Amino acid sequence: MIWIVPALAILVGIGLAVQAIRARGPEISLQFVAAEGLEANKTRVKFKDVEIGTVKSIALNPDRKSVRVSVQMDKQAEGLLVEDTRFWVVRPRVAAGGVSGLATLLSGAYIALDPGKSETSRQEFVGLEEPPLVTSNTPGRQFVLRADDLGSLDIGAPVYFRRIQVGRVVGYGMQKDGSGVSVRIFVDAPYDAFVTQASRFWHASGIDVSLNADGVKLDMQSLVSLALGGIAFSSPNGSDEEPVQKAEADSSFVLHSDQAAANRIPETRVEKYVLTFRESLRGLAVGAPVDFRGLVAGEVSRIDLNFEKEKTDFTMLVEISLYPDRFAKRTRNQSGDEVSAKASRDILEKMVGKGFRAQLRTGNVLSGQRYIALDFFANAKAGKIDWSRRRPELPVQPGTLDSLQDQLLAIVESLRHTMQHVDQLVVRLDKEVAPELTATLKDARKTLDSAERMLSSADKALVSDAPLQLEMRDTLREVGKAATAVRNLADLLERQPEALLSGKKGE
Repeated sequence: MIWIVPALAILVGIGLAVQAIRARGPEISLQFVAAEGLEANKTRVKFKDVEIGTVKSIALNPDRKSVRVSVQMDKQAEGLLVEDTRFWVVRPRVAAGGVSGLATLLSGAYIALDPGKSETSRQEFVGLEEPPLVTSNTPGRQFVLRADDLGSLDIGAPVYFRRIQVGRVVGYGMQKDGSGVSVRIFVDAPYDAFVTQASRFWHASGIDVSLNADGVKLDMQSLVSLALGGIAFSSPNGSDEEPVQKAEADSSFVLHSDQAAANRIPETRVEKYVLTFRESLRGLAVGAPVDFRGLVAGEVSRIDLNFEKEKTDFTMLVEISLYPDRFAKRTRNQSGDEVSAKASRDILEKMVGKGFRAQLRTGNVLSGQRYIALDFFANAKAGKIDWSRRRPELPVQPGTLDSLQDQLLAIVESLRHTMQHVDQLVVRLDKEVAPELTATLKDARKTLDSAERMLSSADKALVSDAPLQLEMRDTLREVGKAATAVRNLADLLERQPEALLSGKKGE
């Protein structure tokens, strides 16, 4: 009977050992660049803040470029160890996206796990050096953006929709052919439903200031984008007949340089034309709009200088890109049929015959920016298009500023001739008319003095006869007014002899 107690102890020990073996999970290997913050038999592996494993040993790899960390996992974590599962060390970090891992200042670093969705088990993993911005349990979708360059974007840069942050940049890399970069973004749910097949993305980094023919524009998403850069997007609404479809996960979009470029209507057909100007093109730049009565019908694609040997003069050549489909008829909800190349030429030929011309105009007085305007001019000279040339040439109309300058020069020239005639007339008056007027005025003064003396004598003689006195007083009063008028006229002609021809000054 004495052996019963040891036998029971052995059986209990065997049971505990079997239970421990059954509860024990697989042992895995993690590879990191460095083992900063990790300690054997102390550092834990956590998922959703639940401990599911412990670090057993840490050793250098044979190539001495990384460390190998052996981890004993619990049985409950066996289903999480698949091919696309990710591991990383959680420690205090300060990055562009913010500060993370502050809780480990007291508790120490630990290894976090993000389970994958694969069904294939795995025992060896390469750990991440930076924590992922998006884990597998975060609701939302990822999309790929293609751009010419990265700009000021970085991991964690915000993504905006209607100036609300709805996502972030989770990765970027160079395209295989080196022609650009690919930026991967993650849009949180439920905002990911706003990403459609017609969505347009653009750089929203810093302050966007533009000074062009349309005026001065300033745009900024937020102070965060000013410091870290960012991406913004918009989603045009579809019509009832053609609703816009939602974009699938991992859909690819173009990342434009700014909002204006993103909102620009994509053109399926572009036609090149040449304009010849004999005036200064100062203020006109490549990319300036080609305007037709307020609507953008194209843009300036090239500016060049041409020397004419016959005239020994220079002309300015401006190449424009026209979008003929924008001249097609369009209704509110249904677009018109596309215009063929031949039909487009016939229409343009008829328009030119009715005075359709290109003109250089000033779009912004402050900046001096100019643009090309297309319009009909009633007094335009006859013109046509030579379609045999590689780049057909559209006839032009002189700019309004140059026309105004020509008119002002003509007015100044006319005034100059008028002043010359006036000077000649004044000289003639001084030499011919003025002496005769002077003699006449002297005789008039003598006559007036004699009349005054006679009237004074008559006044004294009529004092005794009252009725006659009254009549004579009225008569003398009228004569006095006439004498005063003649005297004023004489004074005026002495000062201004030319008043006989041009009239009194100020009247």
